[in-house]
Amino acid sequence: MNTADTTGSSPAPKSAVTQATDLSSAEQKIAALMARQDVILKALDATTDAIYLVDRASMTIVYVNDAACRLHTMTREQLIAAGPAGALSMPAADIEKILDGIIASGVPPDPVEIMRPRKDGQIGCYELRRHPVRAGGRWLIVSLVRDITQAKQAQTRIIHLNRVYAMQSGINAVIVRARTSQELFDQACRIAGQEGGFPMTLIAMLDGTTAKLVAVASFGMPDDVLAGLTQRFAASHAHSSGRQPGQTMAEHAIRGKKAVLNNDLAADPSAIYAKRHLKAGIRAVAMLPLIVGEEAVGVLALYSTEVNFFRDEELDLLLNLTRDIAFAVDHIGQRDRLAYLACYDVLTGLANQTLFLDRVTQYLHSATNAGHRLVVYLVDVERFKNINDSLGQDAGDALLRQIGQWITHTVGDSNLVARVGADQFAIVRPVVRDTDDLQALLEGQIENFSSHPFRLNDGVYRISIKAGAAIFPADGATADALFKNAEAALKKAKVRDERYLFYTNSMTSHVPGKITLESELRQALDNNQFVLHYQPKINLESGRVTSAEALLRWNQPNSGLIAPGHFIPVLEETGLIHDVGRWALRQALRDYLSSRAANLNAVRIAVNVSQLQLRQRGFVEEISRVLRSDSAAASALEIEITESVFMADVKHSIASLQAIRDLGVTVAIDDFGTGFSSLSYLAKLPLDTLKVDRSFVVDMVSGPQGLAMVATIVNLAHALKLKVVAEGVETEEQARLLRLLGCDEMQGFLISKALPHEEFETRYLSRLSNN
Repeated sequence: MNTADTTGSSPAPKSAVTQATDLSSAEQKIAALMARQDVILKALDATTDAIYLVDRASMTIVYVNDAACRLHTMTREQLIAAGPAGALSMPAADIEKILDGIIASGVPPDPVEIMRPRKDGQIGCYELRRHPVRAGGRWLIVSLVRDITQAKQAQTRIIHLNRVYAMQSGINAVIVRARTSQELFDQACRIAGQEGGFPMTLIAMLDGTTAKLVAVASFGMPDDVLAGLTQRFAASHAHSSGRQPGQTMAEHAIRGKKAVLNNDLAADPSAIYAKRHLKAGIRAVAMLPLIVGEEAVGVLALYSTEVNFFRDEELDLLLNLTRDIAFAVDHIGQRDRLAYLACYDVLTGLANQTLFLDRVTQYLHSATNAGHRLVVYLVDVERFKNINDSLGQDAGDALLRQIGQWITHTVGDSNLVARVGADQFAIVRPVVRDTDDLQALLEGQIENFSSHPFRLNDGVYRISIKAGAAIFPADGATADALFKNAEAALKKAKVRDERYLFYTNSMTSHVPGKITLESELRQALDNNQFVLHYQPKINLESGRVTSAEALLRWNQPNSGLIAPGHFIPVLEETGLIHDVGRWALRQALRDYLSSRAANLNAVRIAVNVSQLQLRQRGFVEEISRVLRSDSAAASALEIEITESVFMADVKHSIASLQAIRDLGVTVAIDDFGTGFSSLSYLAKLPLDTLKVDRSFVVDMVSGPQGLAMVATIVNLAHALKLKVVAEGVETEEQARLLRLLGCDEMQGFLISKALPHEEFETRYLSRLSNN
């Protein structure tokens, strides 16, 4: 027996079976690696983006996917052999310079747009992105090319329609103001040029004596072109039968009583003045007849720099506009001008309530005969008074015009829209099929409206609306009945703080007038009918509840809980806001102390303060008296104000808020970004917390601009050493992005709606340890 020490000796040789097993394992790993590579390559070939991989050192293409081959109509081998210079049709030295710049920067450059022929022979628009990658000791440049032609075309279509809508709105507003036909013509040409973006516009009218066209107004038209047209008009007879050689497009439009278009002057060099127009950059022309009764009395000529500008949608809008102009021409200077003005809203150019109801009556006849439904909507603009008060009436008027344009654009026909109140619009949908989901349609439109940016005084604002709807025949057989029932639904939506409601029979029950409502509110205060509900705020990192916002509710015996939007304005008008506000402060503190007494982890409570309360001389002393009830009271309260509140009297607001903070109460600015404050004031205000308005949270997930806006607000607040709370958080995606941006806290329906105090305690306030 060998008893020698074998410690450290070489391992025994592996058996043949073991070696075969190891070899099989290695082959399996290689096979798995190759399979993964094959999956990756197949995935790259499946994408619609063209992908190129360029080795900078050798200036060769080392990989292309199928999309790149399709883009160049070349095989993979041909495209690789062509190299970067052949693929891009650029000198190699220029490409090397570009790639070296990308590598030197170390970060992907901004995408660039390139134009190149498509398979269909048209010029396409492509987005090119490049990314530097270091691999195996060498630099590789990954290039991705995406066809964005359709997206650019869709963007162009939206721009075209918006220009036409703006032009239509502006001219309709002129129609109801113009005192003379000449004023109407001059302003219409100017607005068509400035708002519609047409570099040349012309209105020509038939002379009643000679039956010849006469140019009466123009905008941007060169003198030689205008003089030439005048000479041709003088030599022709617009109403002559048959097509005369050399007759202008304007004369064809008059003779045929229909629009005459040339959407590509370059393809029709025989057109009169085509060469001169092309030299001036004009690519398309439309001649739109002005028809009064059964006769064409003139023509509106529009000249565009874009080929194929005048498509069906734009043309329909423009023809509606020419009918409005012709209508105005027929009535200016006549006695029934007053009747015309009585039918339209001067500010927006839309129909007023009288004309709207008349139109609904006509649509009801069609609905009755055809056996389909019809719906009337009434829309109310929220917080419009705040905009008027803060930005001024001019800004308020501008907002109403923009809202009218947005609704008209969305509905697609100005005849279906009216302005029926200071901040209310009415809409009729003449045909409703049984398959139409009206609730989903209305929800989508309200959501689109709330995310639409309105521009006022060089600022961008998001506006909210509420709506009420009534459906024919279930909710009324006449225009008046439908309108009143839609109005009742709107009022109920505002009381309940709903975004919209459809009419029900119970909505037409008696609603107390303002005097009765004031009396009921006084009784509510005396009878303890006001209650506070609490919405929790949580820390985005820990997930723990850190504080809560106290929200006022009126527990009306007959109607149940009523949202503050219905009664707060009356409280402010009557001065009751001081008594109710004082009660809210004391009740919030009582609830806090009650939670502490129950050995719960009580959190700070935020109470909203109105402008009237903050401006009251004794308000700070009032808070001081509330705090004297308990030594921990100051740490229990936070005061929330909106931007418009402190902007009403900045100097007084700063002094009051500083005095409140000196008492140990924290101060938060609510709805940040929706008001009209400047950064200079924000830096001066004694604040602890900044609350990001819900509209910015919603925009954050819709695109990079919304995300950048929230990031800017968070960074700004932190630079000012303020805590940031995001309002209205409803999705996990919003919460995730807020967490990434460094937002401190959030509140919203993702966590909880506002709850009664007992339920808030049970769900969110943990019991303190007795140890």
